[in-house]
Amino acid sequence: LQSSSCGNPGVPPKGILYGTRFDVGDKIRYSCVIGYILDGHPQLTCIANSVNTASWDFPVPICRAEDACGGTMRGSSGIISSPNFPNEYHNNADCTWTIVAEPGDTISLIFTDFQMEEKYDYLEVEGSEPPTIW
Repeated sequence: LQSSSCGNPGVPPKGILYGTRFDVGDKIRYSCVIGYILDGHPQLTCIANSVNTASWDFPVPICRAEDACGGTMRGSSGIISSPNFPNEYHNNADCTWTIVAEPGDTISLIFTDFQMEEKYDYLEVEGSEPPTIW
């Protein structure tokens, strides 16, 4: 792409994109259709990078069903949250997220808000090469 354009970032499934200009300085907004919740940043800005290219300041958000829990995350970054966040999730929620990275890439998990109910909840992180559970 030209250094003055970020290009169309696309629309996530069940998402709505507001904005038709994708040049440096332009802003776009996302929302979701009824019954779905936006997970990620609702506004993205096209910014110039130091290497003579332009890119969006955040990844494209996803739209998840209001009661959905789990899924597959792809791409260079993203956000995972429990159903109904920041409110409490429903009893007996069983969420499994698969994070897919390119071979040789490192996956880093950063927790910004984390609470569990003692004796009922747990977090399990499993690596695939070699199989390991933390």
